[in-house]
Amino acid sequence: MSETELLERIADDLGFLKNKVIEIGEYLEDLDIDLHQVKPGYIKKLKKIKKEGTISSDDFEEKFGVRF
Repeated sequence: MSETELLERIADDLGFLKNKVIEIGEYLEDLDIDLHQVKPGYIKKLKKIKKEGTISSDDFEEKFGVRF
């Protein structure tokens, strides 16, 4: 392999790596946008729901007279 060919291969590999780093950066930005803090009020509501428990859809339909 000549020096020119080697340099072209290195340039191609660096271009590939540059594109991958850009893709990873965009992916991390998307993740950052999707992640957010939960309001304390929501956490309290979730704890209340967990404490009270849940019911099956059959029980819900029977209790409230609706069908899913």
